Amino acid sequence: TAVWTTVLGLSGILASLGSDAEFVASLSSGTSTNYTSQGGDWYGSLEILEPTQMYKLKMVVPATLTISGIPVDVDSTPISLIAGWNWIGYLPQNPGALSAALASLGMDANFVASQTDGTSTNYTEMGGIWYGSLETLEPGNGYFLEMLAEGTLIYPDFDGLARLADNKQEVVLNSTIEDWDFNYADYRYIGA
Repeated sequence: TAVWTTVLGLSGILASLGSDAEFVASLSSGTSTNYTSQGGDWYGSLEILEPTQMYKLKMVVPATLTISGIPVDVDSTPISLIAGWNWIGYLPQNPGALSAALASLGMDANFVASQTDGTSTNYTEMGGIWYGSLETLEPGNGYFLEMLAEGTLIYPDFDGLARLADNKQEVVLNSTIEDWDFNYADYRYIGA
């Protein structure tokens, strides 16, 4: 799966999922609901997807979304960040060590979380050492990044020969939790 170079219309990029995709949310661009099962299309304030952003996608059933295209030129694609929480996309085509991936942010980056690979905290009092279970950022993944101040993230272009997959583990949810009904926003302050 390649990361794409330009913004794409929501309907076009998610078309292969059909009615299996139900809802998509962005931190700053709103949300959209899929009405394809009723003969319609995606409707809402979120109309385009950008490679620099992370999105939450609610699925009705499991499916695989494949995005193809020309890889993003990471050197010329800065990501503007606000103080507080940011939902960021990972632009390099190869995995990269967390400390190297976020090096352009210095001490302003405070905490990063992945949906499946854990979390890490930047211990600025120890010279900016990242510590936690999240050690490697992966292509195709998005991350929650807490910033202490505004900043600009510029990823390095990681060499494919230096693949770091130590942190990549299969996540299997057992069937007893698949029907949980809860509001994930109620848990946004628990540190994970």
